[in-house]
Amino acid sequence: MARRPVLSVAVAGALVLAGAVPAHAAPAGGRSAEVASFDGTKIVTYFFPAQGLARDGKAPTILLGHGWGGRAATDVTSGDLKAFTTAGYNVVTWNARGFGSPGAAHVDRPEVEGRDVRKIIDWTAKQPEAQLDRKNDPRLGMAGGSYGGGIQLVAAGTDARVDAIVPTIAFTNVRRSLYPDDVFKAGWGLLLCAGGMLNGNRVADEVAQGCAEGLLTGKLSDATARWFEGAGAGDLVKNIRIPTLVVQGTVDTLFTLREGIGFYQRIKANRAPVKMIWFCGGHGECKTKPGPAGVLTARTLAWFDRYLKKKPVQTGPGFEYIDQDGVYRSAPAYPPASTGALRAEGKGSLTLSPFDSSGSQIAAAPASHALNIAIPAPRKAGRALGVPHLTLTYKGNALNDRTALYAQIVDQKTGVVVGNQATPLPVTLDGRKRTLSRDLEAVAWTVAPDSRLVLQITDGTALFTGQKAVGAVDVTDASLTVPTTGQG
Repeated sequence: MARRPVLSVAVAGALVLAGAVPAHAAPAGGRSAEVASFDGTKIVTYFFPAQGLARDGKAPTILLGHGWGGRAATDVTSGDLKAFTTAGYNVVTWNARGFGSPGAAHVDRPEVEGRDVRKIIDWTAKQPEAQLDRKNDPRLGMAGGSYGGGIQLVAAGTDARVDAIVPTIAFTNVRRSLYPDDVFKAGWGLLLCAGGMLNGNRVADEVAQGCAEGLLTGKLSDATARWFEGAGAGDLVKNIRIPTLVVQGTVDTLFTLREGIGFYQRIKANRAPVKMIWFCGGHGECKTKPGPAGVLTARTLAWFDRYLKKKPVQTGPGFEYIDQDGVYRSAPAYPPASTGALRAEGKGSLTLSPFDSSGSQIAAAPASHALNIAIPAPRKAGRALGVPHLTLTYKGNALNDRTALYAQIVDQKTGVVVGNQATPLPVTLDGRKRTLSRDLEAVAWTVAPDSRLVLQITDGTALFTGQKAVGAVDVTDASLTVPTTGQG
């Protein structure tokens, strides 16, 4: 389902269905406990000392979270657990409530899972191998992807004892990610609902209600939407002033690049040390060259070495991103210096039918039924990088006149949708002329004078809920701007 980098941080972490280790089983090389949370829920927790630690020695500790529907890492011979303990860090892992621990998953809500982590930090401070900055305050980093990325932002926004984080393919607002512009991301919705309810997993009643509403009707009730608005760190990101390495996937169609850009910019505004990396992976499918192995591992360890061990190591440029050729490029920060933009304009007509669809549940694909607008190539090579913007003037008529179209950028030379991304465009087809303005999902694509990019506006994609309108739309003006840079 997803291309996995060397640092395994749950790149397919939205749907990790691993078996739970019994609560009292002491994993090889570690020990286990049941940590009582604020409401008495016993969170199954594991502690793994740093390898090579001298007797009575102390080391910084990394809290390593798992993905949605998953379980705590307990194998010290593989993955992140091996990488961190080998590098001289203690590691704490845990079964989140509802996923191997009692209780029900509340999707990283600060007042539930956030308070669970506070109790785990209290427990960590009592471990004999834990380096302390002061009483009950361990030298502490956090790592993990997806669900384990979101909880880092919650913890860092609520607990000053967290010293450095590496949120990977993370989120701050579940409603925005699964229900953008009130259009249900049905493909991921089905996978997340299955992952939350299989393998003995338990979710909060509100989560189950959201699954039922979204999958049956393609809509969330106001009450359910409000509940999901509070799932994730949300505005707590404004409190984060610690070193943060943001790792987001160019082909992540659940928690997209724009999600990472959002919390990167808010943390950067706090003048905290912050860096962002875009890699070909995440919740989705890498259909282009994935680039060299080990990049994320090296960058993560360098980040923790600098900000937890206080070593004078280099952490690399402030922004690194991968293109379709598998080449990592860089700039001092995001956004990089602009060289202008690719611009396209066009018009045309499109019919709407419930039978029109393209792509898969996790990746957009070129649509056979679409309005196609050529994007003129640049005069010299560079990068299409950042958030495109589309303005659409249209008029149409349809049964079920409140619906959505979808915008995607297709590379005709490779036959793939850039980043596998499609963006919903909410429209009202009641015969009146209207104008819509929307940011599309961010892109990272090398372009040249021989590039052949096309903007497609289509009426159906398997990423989102099926088209429910029947009718036609006339687009009298579609204007697209795609930012470009020469840096990298």
